Amino acid sequence: MTSKTTPNRPWSHVEDTLRQRYVTDVLVPGWIEREEGQVPEFRPQPLVVHVLLDEGALRLESVGQYDQLAVRVVDSVTVDGVELFERVKEETEDEIAFASWGEQLFGDGWSRLRCTTVRPFTDAGSNPEESLVKCLALELESRYWLFFDPTWTFGIRIGNAEDMRRWEREK
Repeated sequence: MTSKTTPNRPWSHVEDTLRQRYVTDVLVPGWIEREEGQVPEFRPQPLVVHVLLDEGALRLESVGQYDQLAVRVVDSVTVDGVELFERVKEETEDEIAFASWGEQLFGDGWSRLRCTTVRPFTDAGSNPEESLVKCLALELESRYWLFFDPTWTFGIRIGNAEDMRRWEREK
């Protein structure tokens, strides 16, 4: 699977894309670990997360000291360029896979949702003109909030409105 990333564009391009498209799913990559005699296990590693849109996707990648989000509009979903997944491909027989979190995040009955609010959080290390932010919150028309925090030990933490409020209080 190849990834065509839209060249670096200002933050307004990300916001415009989210306002013009529908969110259809959130995909978290990982791998399927198969041990003989054991049930195969999916090992999520959310160093990169894709917000699927009705056309294309928003790629969120934990970068720097894993304390910033690089946000890009892409044509397809891939883990290319993420060192951990490159090592898994080269050094193991494990299968790279993506878990769909849409039902857990959006609830039943939603196949696509309009993004009504885009709320980037920034700090001194952020550069919105290069689509680099500290955290990102998206409000969907169903009144669901998605909060993406790259500072979690295991990659990008995907939370809700309460996680966003907690992050604001603690930072």
